[in-house]
Amino acid sequence: MRIGVAAAWLVSLVCEWPVREGIYGPDGPWAWPMAGEVIRSLHSFSLLSLTPGPGFSLCVHLVAAAAAVQLLLGWHTRTAAVFFLLGVLSLQNYAWPLGYGADTAVRLTALYLVAVRSGRAWSLDAYLAGRGRKSPGVAGVVLWVVLGGLLAAGAAGPGAGRLRLQIALWLVWAGQAWAWWVRRRPDAGGARGLEALANAVHNAVVVVMMCQVVVLYYTAGMSKLAEATWRQGTAVYYALHVTTSPWPSLTALICSSSVLVAALTWGTVVLQVSFPFALLHPRTKNWALIATFFEHCGIALLMALWYFSLAVLAADAIWLPTGPLRRLGGRLRTQRERASAYVREAHADAAPVSSPRPPGALTPPRRKA
Repeated sequence: MRIGVAAAWLVSLVCEWPVREGIYGPDGPWAWPMAGEVIRSLHSFSLLSLTPGPGFSLCVHLVAAAAAVQLLLGWHTRTAAVFFLLGVLSLQNYAWPLGYGADTAVRLTALYLVAVRSGRAWSLDAYLAGRGRKSPGVAGVVLWVVLGGLLAAGAAGPGAGRLRLQIALWLVWAGQAWAWWVRRRPDAGGARGLEALANAVHNAVVVVMMCQVVVLYYTAGMSKLAEATWRQGTAVYYALHVTTSPWPSLTALICSSSVLVAALTWGTVVLQVSFPFALLHPRTKNWALIATFFEHCGIALLMALWYFSLAVLAADAIWLPTGPLRRLGGRLRTQRERASAYVREAHADAAPVSSPRPPGALTPPRRKA
């Protein structure tokens, strides 16, 4: 889930790079005074509300992209999650009229990632911990200080946001320093209590994320049942013609068959409404996840809504089965160990080896100085 949402947000920022000043800068129709008024009225949070300068908006955009890369790699993951949340809130809340369902999914996932321990697997933190590195190092302290500066700047600006969000972010920031101080003595009782508390918070937030995905699909399916085009089996035809398709020939081929259009329409409704019930059994759950994967791949391919598909698939990843993921991680670890062993053997073969002197050989006389 961490890798998926970071990749979706990073690709979105890269694609928006040529037009970033029109979306988040002073060149767009959504002017800075208008954005500041909406941010103050909604009590939301955005670093872009501090100043309208184009250089500052560029810096915020770069910080958001760097935080996405850091979270994707899992380097100082908890601090990266807070950086990522600040970047997401700053850009999305500023360009509030342009937001839609994918932005909501990314924002909620970014908020949850602050509380979960997503760096324990498939991350640079897990790799360094496996090699015995426990200390955050100088880079971790620098990131912590920079994060505190950004939080202070956001709290001082006109878009300071809701008081609850500010308190939560500052508690996370202070909790990182306290956790580092407590874990300097792993045998102490405080370290064990901190570990138990972190696990409890992680498990509770994971349950909330699971429930969010269930509610998302069920409400989407029930809202489709309330519309006549979905009940008649023609909604997919109109949906494919809302935007310009990148594959017009494929779209025309699908829309030419009324049976295929009806099957896709009713199949989407059945999948979304029955998704909560499919989770009751492991096999039906896996088949439902496979069906949702192909559904969102079709949305990205036919409607060019790849950002929406990546964001929702990242949220769906919370329901992926643990066993296959662990086996995949074990295979990757085995391949990495084999590659490391091969490199060590290659270096050993290439190293010069001194030939042993045969017995009885005379030692050459030393020259006098």
